[in-house]
Amino acid sequence: MTRTADSYLVRSDEIVDRCRELDRRIAALEAEKSALLGQRVQLLLDEVPPGAAGFESAERSMFAEVAAALHISRAAASRALATGWSLGDRFPQTRAALATGEISLRHAAVIVAGAAALDLADRDAHARYEGLVVPYAAAETAPRTEAFARSAAASVAPETVVERHRRARADRQVRVTDAEDGMAWLEILLPSPLAHAAYDRVSAIGRQLRVVRAAQDCGAFSGPRAPQPGQAPTDDDWRRLTSFESIVDELQEPLTDPRSLDELRADIVSDLLLTADTDLLTQNGVDGIRATVQVTIAASTLAGADDRPAELDGHGPIDPDIARALAGGAGTWDRLFLDPRGMLTRTDTYAPTERMRRLLRARDRHCRFPGCRMPARSCDLDHNHDHALGGPTDLCNLCCLCEGHHALKHPDLDDRWRWTAAQGPGGVITWTSPGGRTYADTPPPRVQFV
Repeated sequence: MTRTADSYLVRSDEIVDRCRELDRRIAALEAEKSALLGQRVQLLLDEVPPGAAGFESAERSMFAEVAAALHISRAAASRALATGWSLGDRFPQTRAALATGEISLRHAAVIVAGAAALDLADRDAHARYEGLVVPYAAAETAPRTEAFARSAAASVAPETVVERHRRARADRQVRVTDAEDGMAWLEILLPSPLAHAAYDRVSAIGRQLRVVRAAQDCGAFSGPRAPQPGQAPTDDDWRRLTSFESIVDELQEPLTDPRSLDELRADIVSDLLLTADTDLLTQNGVDGIRATVQVTIAASTLAGADDRPAELDGHGPIDPDIARALAGGAGTWDRLFLDPRGMLTRTDTYAPTERMRRLLRARDRHCRFPGCRMPARSCDLDHNHDHALGGPTDLCNLCCLCEGHHALKHPDLDDRWRWTAAQGPGGVITWTSPGGRTYADTPPPRVQFV
């Protein structure tokens, strides 16, 4: 049995190593291709300067030529040409990292797009921006890099970014687009913290409605310890009610309400907009749900002494006016103390239980498995060294993990599938795969706006 398991893990490692090598080679080829596309753009610019008669026609022809030859859409051709030209024009560090396979083309495109707020002629700003983003991208996924890049650009040119955000707020709108089969998309363009807070609230309402339906199907609202009609359930009530959803899942019994969470979100938004109410809100206490967003803002900006950007954790910079309004209306808020690298060191609300949870969520911001972006508020708090095996309930042994990555550590798993995680100084989580390969995940730094 051991020999079979070992051969399985050895072959797994060989496959992963080979894939990583292929990725490096692919990145080098993508760098070469991007350089050629950049040359194609420069060929056009040398022939017909922007704004000159015939430039738009020549540009359209270039897009069509590349799209037809590479069998991609016009929009994809436009993005590829723009990325290729930008890499050659003002992103030397990114171009070099792509050529050596340290980052992928997707990373490079994210880095280029993240610098949109910077003045094209400000080469020093671009160099400082690359100095922040490229090392981060080499160790992280493209989606994580995307959020970090927006904040890095704001730290390099804070006045420019704040002004862009304030102009963009004037573009907020609601739009309806008809779809097939009698459906339509309702789209709302809002400042990012408001949009994420709205999504967070309808998701929380939807999850609690699912819990209530499962509890009702199991008869949880009858008996002496049942929640009282007309009264919002207490925290203890919710803990008991939540267990019924897993009971129903294990029994594989259909719920009386078969709607998925996506369906519930859509129905809740519709109810709230059309009737200012939604099913079961008052009966079950979910009308008390408040959206949660995590915003980092300098104390001087909060006090109105300056207008440095704030940061919506995990998504990027936001207008300081909105951050100040959110802070002013918050029931509670924590001060975060950062070291010179932008890493969270402590809060002034450090204490066990709920305050400890707040510190960990503030530190981690998302699931701590490498590359995962599940928000920390939707994650479990995991004992890196299993509590059942003597692991302490301590900040240096806890981190946020989503349900899927938490399950990787379950002690009942076969050793061939089970991962382990250990926390080192600074909250760095080192994961070890079943085959012994290690992957480190560092708490995401906050860009400090100066």
